[in-house]
Amino acid sequence: MSQDQWTVSVVSTADILDLRMSVLRDGTPSKDPRYPQDDDPDAVHLGIFDADTLIATSTWLDRPWPHEESHFAVQLRGMAVAKTHQSRGIGGILLGAGIDRARDRGARFVWARARDRALNFYEQHGFAIVGDQFIDDASGLGHHLVVIELPATR
Repeated sequence: MSQDQWTVSVVSTADILDLRMSVLRDGTPSKDPRYPQDDDPDAVHLGIFDADTLIATSTWLDRPWPHEESHFAVQLRGMAVAKTHQSRGIGGILLGAGIDRARDRGARFVWARARDRALNFYEQHGFAIVGDQFIDDASGLGHHLVVIELPATR
């Protein structure tokens, strides 16, 4: 399937939990793929399907960028692409759709708590790494904050 055939859709919290578990919690001490904000009114879960199988997901939340709280910002959480579909550009398509949505809503920043092993992916998509490494409580893995500043809307 070519990249132009991947369609990004809004999905439910229930739709994304199995994929999060298999990708984000694999090999970690956590057996809970949920985030406390999953059902917040401002939470939007995006997904990409291959036939009837969800192969990519991300969650987008209205949350201030901790280093510049005076502008509207959106936090990316729970970005996961099925292991069978990684390195095929699907993550970039999903990320781009979320950034476009944030830009359309007037966000100045999109940010995430990125796993260290994913930092190259975020840098390739225009994100900057901010601050020192920290260990995520749920996964026990090293993370950094990443951010992209979006052009001011007119």
